[in-house]
Amino acid sequence: MKTLIISSSLSPNSKSFVLCKKVNQKLKDRGIQTELIDARKIILNPYHITKTKDMEDLSNKISLADNYIIGMGVHNYSVNDSLKIILDNCFKNVDGKFFGIVCAGGGEKSYLSTMHLTQMCMNEWKMIQLPRTVYASRNDFKNNEITSKQVLEWMSLFCDEFAKIGLKLIS
Repeated sequence: MKTLIISSSLSPNSKSFVLCKKVNQKLKDRGIQTELIDARKIILNPYHITKTKDMEDLSNKISLADNYIIGMGVHNYSVNDSLKIILDNCFKNVDGKFFGIVCAGGGEKSYLSTMHLTQMCMNEWKMIQLPRTVYASRNDFKNNEITSKQVLEWMSLFCDEFAKIGLKLIS
């Protein structure tokens, strides 16, 4: 099973990237082949402007992956602009594939913000989502490290189920 983990935040101190990095390690520890994509290292152009070489490479990686974990920060209770650019430009050949969501928000009550991403993936590409998401707020971090035992436990459950269901769906 080849899993692509896409961290979409462009923030230099991205908490969603910290979550993606931890999920990446937990899946590797379970024997899952993963690749972590950091959007901060990709040159992104909006849909109406020519794709960059980075975006072409990302499109190819997305097409070849079996499933995905999408990391996002909350922006106005929805996805950030860089994730929208990635979805609009690079999500080709993903119909019916499996995905999970890892999200960081500023407050405790933004966890439903992931529903916009769920709607986009399920309606546009008929993708299948792991019912669990990993959500963490600023209170779950200290010095850009996860300090919440609850978030770490939730993340372990997320990774266990993602690996188990993901393997079944590609068999």
